[in-house]
Amino acid sequence: MIRKYNSNDLDSVLKIWLEASVKAHDFVSADFWESQVESMRNVYIPASEVFVYEIESKIVGFYALYENNLAAIFVFPAFQGQGIGKQL
Repeated sequence: MIRKYNSNDLDSVLKIWLEASVKAHDFVSADFWESQVESMRNVYIPASEVFVYEIESKIVGFYALYENNLAAIFVFPAFQGQGIGKQL
């Protein structure tokens, strides 16, 4: 199910973002991505309109719009390849 993000979702969204970013960019140090978490928390997520994808009340993916443009789409690595990104 896709629904609008709320502030209670923040930790789940950040975890998905971090794990998916590290996996997709294995040529970049994980330390770099970890250093960006606070910017995501304090700048990027608050500036965006975010929607989450839930399976059995667990957030497994999200997308973010910034100025009505798709700015990000992330799926928890364990759930990739199941069509969730396409649905988002």
